[in-house]
Amino acid sequence: MSRNNKPSKNILIIGAAVIDVIVRVSQLPKSGEDIYGEHIETMVGGCAYNVQQVIRNFSLENTLFVPVGSGPYADIIRSHFKKLNIPLMVDDASQDNGWNISFVEPDGERTFLSVPGLETNWKDAWFEGVALHDYDYIYVSGYELEGPSGVVLLKQLQAKKAPHAVVVFDPGPRVSYINQTVLDAILHLRTILHCNLNELMALVPAASLEESARKLHQITNEAVVVTLGSEGCFFLDGYQSGVIPAHPVTAVDTIGAGDAHTGAFISGIAQGLSVKEACQLGNDIAAKVVQQTGGDLTSII
Repeated sequence: MSRNNKPSKNILIIGAAVIDVIVRVSQLPKSGEDIYGEHIETMVGGCAYNVQQVIRNFSLENTLFVPVGSGPYADIIRSHFKKLNIPLMVDDASQDNGWNISFVEPDGERTFLSVPGLETNWKDAWFEGVALHDYDYIYVSGYELEGPSGVVLLKQLQAKKAPHAVVVFDPGPRVSYINQTVLDAILHLRTILHCNLNELMALVPAASLEESARKLHQITNEAVVVTLGSEGCFFLDGYQSGVIPAHPVTAVDTIGAGDAHTGAFISGIAQGLSVKEACQLGNDIAAKVVQQTGGDLTSII
């Protein structure tokens, strides 16, 4: 049961679980330079996994739909899923899962170097065990829409998603690498855009944030949510728009903050909150995340 005593909706989270190696640095290295860093933690991450951890905190009905492969990184993920009682939806021994190094600078900003794995090679066969039409909200990460994987995911969503179901699309920092045909099609699936300002402008260049969001809303006919870091987030839902300020906090690092905001936002709308109220909930949870090291979202509420 939800926060406002209305039945919550069923949520599918499509994407990746990978290994995050978190390293604190005084500054990013320049080409040819050798600098020291402090290894903070090696942990299970990935946008979909992070989003699902927040949704789990709200005790909402959800399914984490990520592939787990064969190899040292997949073994860590499989063991972690078993510990958290997360069902393994796709077990594919053809490849190991990917990993990344997250460089965290003194101001909390993070920079990723990613080595992709199984999670970027989606297959039609993986969808045989998932009833897409049963879900009310479907989260999709832009990382999984690059290349042939994007064609597979789009085809499955177009064929099997329930007409009433809403897609929550997080384009991610590599949005410019997504095939334009796939990108155009994903925006026409009853799609709420949840992104940061750079990602918004990459999708729909315009003179201002609001102009870009309005152009995007004309395409999707659904809400547009844009996170603004320490300033909070902007929303436009067709009825109203505005910036919801963030709580002033001291950021330790920003790893997982965007995913936390997305997970909290989805949790809010799935429980019947308005877009504005769900954005406020996203701000509240993201503020907690940036005050900790490593982006562990298993018990953030």
